[in-house]
Amino acid sequence: MPLVSLLNGLWDPVASRLENWIVSFAAKLPVETDWTQSIQGSWYVHPRQHAIEIVFLSSAFVCASAYFLRRALRPGTLNYKLLSNFSPPTPPSLTEKVMVGSLIASLGLTLTHKIMRDSVLFMLQPCHMSALLLILTMTFPDKRSPIPHLFFNIYLHTQWGAIGALVFPDLRDHYLIGETFNFFAEHILILLAPIYMIYSNRYLVLPTSRDLALLSFSIYGFFHSPVLHFFALKSGLNLNYLFTPPPIKLLIQLGPFYRITLYGTALVAMFVTRYGLVNGIMAVLPRKEAPAPKKISAPKKIQ
Repeated sequence: MPLVSLLNGLWDPVASRLENWIVSFAAKLPVETDWTQSIQGSWYVHPRQHAIEIVFLSSAFVCASAYFLRRALRPGTLNYKLLSNFSPPTPPSLTEKVMVGSLIASLGLTLTHKIMRDSVLFMLQPCHMSALLLILTMTFPDKRSPIPHLFFNIYLHTQWGAIGALVFPDLRDHYLIGETFNFFAEHILILLAPIYMIYSNRYLVLPTSRDLALLSFSIYGFFHSPVLHFFALKSGLNLNYLFTPPPIKLLIQLGPFYRITLYGTALVAMFVTRYGLVNGIMAVLPRKEAPAPKKISAPKKIQ
């Protein structure tokens, strides 16, 4: 059709420029994929597709993040009021301090392993960032600030990532002492910590909200494209499977379009995790009671 031919004629030069820019920007990558490892990337996905995704997905995630941030947290909304007026009823317990220490120790061991393997950029993996987010939330000095509680509620939508890592562990490149053990320990910790945080009553759990769920997904998507995507292209590392899929048969069968499936899965999982998993935990989990205020005895009368 003449219109289709015209559009193709206009688009092809733009796409070619984007493709050339991606090739010049990216590290030197092989065309063939080495499926025995998960660290080094390849052109399993064509450079033109990388370019198109960076331009369009990044623009979409930026706009969506700004839009849903305003809808979910604008002044006058219930979320805004709850975040503005929350004050933790109790100081941190020993259990919470042990939880923070365990997360820091696990993340520190992970960093040590990445340094030894010369792959520090893999600290940007979403699960490591989740551990860091929980540490920042629990160590934030002013719990009356909305910031740690907003962090916590965004994380509550993204816990499915740790579950996925435990169900489909990718251990192809693990060979250092304690690496596999710490892999499971870290992911279990980032699933257990929020349960205790809910129990402690020190962290505000906002009511379920479509806008908040879509805000969480938009921020999650923005972290992948453009942030992780640029780091992956420049380094040539397969950060969070931006070059090749994990060793899951269905994703490999999808070919270069596996990432669209992963984004769609992430969107659905955000709602399932928050509306199903977190609500289910809150329905059966008791809450820690605040200590009763000390009674002040009346002063004795002077005879």
